[in-house]
Amino acid sequence: MRITKPVEGKTVRGLAILALMAIASTSAFGQGGTIPTTIRGDEATIARGILDGNLIETNFRNHGELARWSDIPWGVWPRGIGGRHIDGVGIIVAGRVPADRSSFPDVYGGLPDTTVTPMILTYRDFGKRTGPNGELWGWLPLPGFNNPNRLDPITRDRTPTPALSDDPTSWPGSWPDRQDNPDDPGWPGTWNGFFGKGVFNADLESYYVMDDLSDQEYAIDPLTKRPNSQYGVFYPNAADSSMGGVGTQTRVRIFQWANVLAEDLMFILYRISNVAGWDHDELYFAQIQDYGLGEEEGDENASFNPQEDVVFGWDQDGIGTRASGGEYTLGYTGFAFLESPARDSDGLDNDEDGITDESRFSGPGTRIEGQAGIQSATAGYDPVNFERVNGPLEDRPAFKAGVWWTGDENLDWVGFSDENGNGVWEN
Repeated sequence: MRITKPVEGKTVRGLAILALMAIASTSAFGQGGTIPTTIRGDEATIARGILDGNLIETNFRNHGELARWSDIPWGVWPRGIGGRHIDGVGIIVAGRVPADRSSFPDVYGGLPDTTVTPMILTYRDFGKRTGPNGELWGWLPLPGFNNPNRLDPITRDRTPTPALSDDPTSWPGSWPDRQDNPDDPGWPGTWNGFFGKGVFNADLESYYVMDDLSDQEYAIDPLTKRPNSQYGVFYPNAADSSMGGVGTQTRVRIFQWANVLAEDLMFILYRISNVAGWDHDELYFAQIQDYGLGEEEGDENASFNPQEDVVFGWDQDGIGTRASGGEYTLGYTGFAFLESPARDSDGLDNDEDGITDESRFSGPGTRIEGQAGIQSATAGYDPVNFERVNGPLEDRPAFKAGVWWTGDENLDWVGFSDENGNGVWEN
């Protein structure tokens, strides 16, 4: 994807970082995953690396942070000749959960139980929260997913980085999430690729895992026996007081392709799982983005295009000044969620696709038969936006078939039957 927009008579090519979020419907309601539960986030495992697989070059850390300000290189585009465009990226998971106060009348003055909203973020000083002994509360990387004893190839100093597909010295001896592989437990000496064992599809791929279990903001201090929070007490697993936060674990993969069609892009996949077992009614995912286009700070703007699902920032004059002197041409910086749910009960068409209150978890809905009935049932759609995104209603598969389940909001399901059980669709 390239973003272009005129700036003072010029057309500039833009940089876009696109984030893909994947949350399975079951992952918010039960335990899952193949990583041993004894492996948890550890502050000693934090590592810094460099992503430079295409025209985007930036630092990153294995607790969800990219492009940390003042840590060269940060948010550079195009690599080698450009300059900074981003001063920081972090990810947030937040929940809305019950908090116990009635069990601690001496602390909360007899107030009834309440609701709190834990927010998980590790992002330089802005998003850095620490406990009473200075321990970090927030995302922490799980050990075992990189080589903690990696040596810098030039200085020969111990310099661990998050695992990078193009640097075998950054890989662990074996992978914790591949120990149950019957043919090659742990995949030792092999890249743990998204596309398969030892598969290098992207020009550069990074993989790490982090969790929020160390976040004790709403826990009870084991030494003082008093709540850490003035608002209440919450544990995502009532049987395990060592689990904090909202009880989530996130597997992060970052991809860069050098092909001309993708050289300005970075793809990030977040796979978020509930490992503590709390049945969450509400979980929220967000990114914090600090635009830093150029060296000056007073002429930056940002906007959101709901039809393209892109948040983008730009500099008013399109010119950046290096701290060391000299100028460079600035692009646009865009962030897009390629896969994330809209609100399903606010009465709005959040993504402007012509459909209000879409839901991924509404089930099949009601069966509507006949094209006239389908037209009547979709009368509340915005026909202009629906056709812009999906094409004419009359061309949708369910409409053509004359049978529509309302849970299929964009009408792309087509039913079938296998009357004689031979595996071939009769209808």
